[in-house]
Amino acid sequence: MAQAPPRPPGTYFEKKGEVHELRQLLRGAAADRDQQKKRDAIKKVIAYMTLGIDVSPLFSEMIMASATNDLVQKKMVYLYLVNYAESNADLAILAVNTLQKDCRDDDPMIRGLALRSLCSLNLANMVEYLQPAIQRALEDVDGYVRKTAVVGLVKLYHISQSAVLDTDLIDIVRRLINDNDCHVVSNVLYALEEVLVEEGGLQPTKPMVTSLLNKIAHFSEWGQCGVLRLLTKYAVENEEEMFDIMNILDSLLKQSSSAVVMSVTKIFVDLTSNRPELQFDAVQRLKGPLLTLMASSSPELAYTVLVHIQALCGNGNRVVDVFAPDFKQFFCRYNDPSYIKQVKIDILTVLADASSAEQVVTELSEYVTDVDAEISRRAIRAIGKIAVHIPSTAEMIVSSLTNLLELDIDYVCTEAAVVMKDLVRKYPQQFQQASGAVERCLRIVTEPDGKCAVLWILGEYGSLIEDAPYLLEPMIQNFMEEQNGAVRLETLTATVKLFFSRAPEVQKMLGLLFEKAISECVHPDVRDRALLYYRLLQHSPEECRRVICAPKEAVEEFQEEMDADTRDRIFAEFNSLSTVYKQPASKFIQAATSPFVVVKMQPPPLGAEEVAARAAQVNGVVSHAEQSMLPGFDAAPAAPVPSYSPVADSTDLLGGDTFSSEPARPVAQAQAASNSMGDLLGMDDLLGGESSMAPAAPVQVPQQQQPFALAPDTAMDQQTFQARWGQLPQLPLVTWPMRPMGTTPPTTTRAVEEALRHRCIYVMASGVIPPGQAMKFFFYARQAQDMGVAAQVWFLMELIMTPGSSCQLTLKADNASPSTAERFLALIREALSGYLAC
Repeated sequence: MAQAPPRPPGTYFEKKGEVHELRQLLRGAAADRDQQKKRDAIKKVIAYMTLGIDVSPLFSEMIMASATNDLVQKKMVYLYLVNYAESNADLAILAVNTLQKDCRDDDPMIRGLALRSLCSLNLANMVEYLQPAIQRALEDVDGYVRKTAVVGLVKLYHISQSAVLDTDLIDIVRRLINDNDCHVVSNVLYALEEVLVEEGGLQPTKPMVTSLLNKIAHFSEWGQCGVLRLLTKYAVENEEEMFDIMNILDSLLKQSSSAVVMSVTKIFVDLTSNRPELQFDAVQRLKGPLLTLMASSSPELAYTVLVHIQALCGNGNRVVDVFAPDFKQFFCRYNDPSYIKQVKIDILTVLADASSAEQVVTELSEYVTDVDAEISRRAIRAIGKIAVHIPSTAEMIVSSLTNLLELDIDYVCTEAAVVMKDLVRKYPQQFQQASGAVERCLRIVTEPDGKCAVLWILGEYGSLIEDAPYLLEPMIQNFMEEQNGAVRLETLTATVKLFFSRAPEVQKMLGLLFEKAISECVHPDVRDRALLYYRLLQHSPEECRRVICAPKEAVEEFQEEMDADTRDRIFAEFNSLSTVYKQPASKFIQAATSPFVVVKMQPPPLGAEEVAARAAQVNGVVSHAEQSMLPGFDAAPAAPVPSYSPVADSTDLLGGDTFSSEPARPVAQAQAASNSMGDLLGMDDLLGGESSMAPAAPVQVPQQQQPFALAPDTAMDQQTFQARWGQLPQLPLVTWPMRPMGTTPPTTTRAVEEALRHRCIYVMASGVIPPGQAMKFFFYARQAQDMGVAAQVWFLMELIMTPGSSCQLTLKADNASPSTAERFLALIREALSGYLAC
């Protein structure tokens, strides 16, 4: 029998598999010098790499394959090298010679491709090769190579910052801002913003801005966004330059790019922020492009534009007047996603006025039957808000809400009951029209909020509802089965209120309710409330009536969903994710890893005529205040300002510690504070006592006196403020009582700042003192120079306002006489008159 021939040595453990086959293909193609065969082999390697198969063992063969003039092969080989360079750092150095050689190739496509691949290797030992290659490419004659070199500079910066910052590469890149190729300029703007992040990014100059704006039409959409972002850092010198910029950017509003249009919108709004009339005209110009983008077929794009329109409308009434005639543009379409419908409903609520309210309410009533329960609820709440803001629609809207109850839908009746309760609180005269719906609501509503609303109505208006005690009886009988504590508390209060108007019918029910709430209920709040009512009744029924059934004033305004401070912060971050998320950036960005710098383009200073008009307005306000409120203030005799030692250690004046502890004050100041604290409610004046703020004995008033006015558009930086605060003497502490809470305008830091800003008193810092009740401010102001004053007179003050309690003011003045300081205090008291009880 013939034997098989013996195997040659070394063939028993022959390597098999994809990698071995690919290696044989690459070597065979190289030996045959067949370019098509070599291209197919490289393509097969890339295909395996894409599938996730590890083909890194072929690194040496792929480096050898890079020595070719075929551009397609080079692209595939460079893609392989970039992908496996980090795992083969020692072998990657072998590809440097080929890449450097290709960086000098005659073909600009090969030069750019080689430079991009060289910078993408991301190896620390490549820095010595990258730096000269990038520097040479930045001065290349071809724009594609220069554009690639700018991006390579950023990659080099992330590998070694010193290799970029300690060389002249930054200066070379800066010169490319004036490059003829707009693609190069676009890359330069973004690259410098990233590389110079520690310096606040690229700072624009007037020649730079002029050059960019003159050729902005030639940039791509991405490049135009970079130019517009840089433009927000530029300080416009005057109105003429502002109008030139706006005229140039006006052509960009015709683009279909939402990013460009929103960037131009931000610049227009920022530039006109101190000129309301001009801002109205600017938003009027922006309305068309914004409404066009809002109608986009892309729901995500439409939502982004809608939330920005909502932010514009929430910033001021004048902007609302721009969009109000086009309210029908915000009617919901049948195929709109729910998130778009929600924003449109909110915008319709803001845009509705006396002329359009009926049409808007009719449209919103259609949304009540939407398949999405949240849309239905939001539509009903929107109808209620319209009635609150437009009194003439109250009767119509109450009738509409009553009709909605006929739908017999639980969540519809719940929202209708809550809205109806709010409307009755604001318009008590509308109760008769709404009273017929109480029984239906109580029968249908199962949600706690709806039950509480109906119970409140029964308690307040039970004397006018014939069957009120019998409507309450089932709630009392099922008191222990009710799981919600708020409903139990409202049941207690409503029953006690009804007892004082319908005692014979309610007495037994009230006794049964007290027995259940005190003896059987384990809810601590419910039991404590029941004991309080029971003991009040035992002590004095009349006193109990006075406490529980106290007359209530009609509600003027309801609390907004978003406070003014948060809304202003979000609007300052216009054209960012803050507007989409409806949260300040600090809420969703970690400052340590991703610093978010809000850049608002500063408007040009006001012209001489506008400054004079504002100064005249301030003069008129102050003159009226002097005549009506402080007739004898200027009659005080001239006396030296008391000398006090400066406040010790004021280095952290504007830091976090400022709002956690009160700074030490001199003994004389503390005595003045203690004297004024006893007059928080103004009792000393009523009883003939002395007030700590009483003016000095009057003397003869001079025949002529200079009008008092403050200089508008005064500026002071934080360092100067801190230095002066620590150096200037401190005047006696001033304390004014504040009005009770609920009788004042919205008491927020933003509202107080605006009230004083209108009097040319500007804020340096503000915050809330824990636990969140009192507000603390630092303000500054300067006396106008056109009043014969030899030296500039500055006023620095610390203001602490505790709503419903007191307002404490610490004043420091530079070059001010006692008479001038008193007149300044009169101006402050006039500005805060809506909050003060004096």
